Amino acid sequence: MSAETFITGRGAINPWECDQWGHLNVQFYLSRASDAQAHIAARLGLPPSKLRACDPGLLPVADRVLFKRELRAGNIYFIRSGIRAVSPGGAIDIASRMVNQESGVESALFETRLQWVAQDRTTALPLPTEVLASARGQAGALPDMPLPQPMAPVLPPGQPEVEGLHLTYRGSVEAWECAVDGAAPPRAQIARLNDAITHLFRAMKIDRAELLARGLGSAALDYAISYHRPVRSGKAVDIRSRMVAVADKIFHVVHYVLDAASGEVLTTIVVAGLFFDLAARKSVPIPPAIRTEAERLLVQN
Repeated sequence: MSAETFITGRGAINPWECDQWGHLNVQFYLSRASDAQAHIAARLGLPPSKLRACDPGLLPVADRVLFKRELRAGNIYFIRSGIRAVSPGGAIDIASRMVNQESGVESALFETRLQWVAQDRTTALPLPTEVLASARGQAGALPDMPLPQPMAPVLPPGQPEVEGLHLTYRGSVEAWECAVDGAAPPRAQIARLNDAITHLFRAMKIDRAELLARGLGSAALDYAISYHRPVRSGKAVDIRSRMVAVADKIFHVVHYVLDAASGEVLTTIVVAGLFFDLAARKSVPIPPAIRTEAERLLVQN
């Protein structure tokens, strides 16, 4: 690995972190990525103790997550990270790679943009001088971590029309899920998608028990996440979801995390998903009956 990267995480996969398909649940990938980012921030002179003591904060504004190989219970892993780019306007682009320690195979890659923000957690601020200097000194080309290709443009341009989309989650954000600044981290938002996708599958007439009986599972392949506003403790949230593209093996879904009171879009999450053979652990074409329902939803939206 290049000199600009260093170990930001090391650990093992626990059985309780895995889903019914037998692999690490997406929310725990995001949790590991957040931990890695905390080590990057500390290296820049922003350990958690300092962040708690100052009004501005360092929050993710965008995440790209690609899942390349499964991690299952008992696997051990490490994460290497580096700073890809720094903006005087307060943005830091971080690349991380999660690797199966035993096989040496990359399991997931993360590309995250962190933004230095004011106390309202929405207004971008310039980085403190000493942090900017440190970040610039540690940033590099990261030749061992090439940028992934952009996700296919599946969303229509302009403001999303969320009214009428499938209500796939309704709940509230609890204090124990949030960081010290009262905002829910990526893991807490992605955890709700586990509920949301189940309800969207229900709208597609997919029975998970039937999938298991047929030896099939589903998995996320690619996530593109935009965090527009913090999701705060005590907030009531809805998720509205829709099917946006269907191909031979890959389908794309968008989830909008909404402030239930105002209807404001807090987070937009585009997901590329697939179905796979649980025995061979390989992707398969979308089953015909599921494809028919997915295309029906596509037309409805």
